[in-house]
Amino acid sequence: MRLLAPLLLILFLFLMLRSIVQGLVSSTAKQKPDPDRQQRSGGVKLGKMEKDPVCGTYVDVVTSIHAVFAGQTKHFCSEECLNKYKQAH
Repeated sequence: MRLLAPLLLILFLFLMLRSIVQGLVSSTAKQKPDPDRQQRSGGVKLGKMEKDPVCGTYVDVVTSIHAVFAGQTKHFCSEECLNKYKQAH
């Protein structure tokens, strides 16, 4: 009976320590950035990308700045690229 109390205390401490370590490991795994997730959450709404005619950046057709030139819609990454395109054409 004298050994039962220390054994239970050791078992309790072991289980607590194991629980703490598992919590730390799982929270560390959640914090690691997933490169695929960043690409998936990049904001492509319709799944259609167009190339900016000025700088060559691919932009989402939904969130891009766009204007119509000679009946064709052009998509731009910024107002600066739009203005450069207007000056050139």
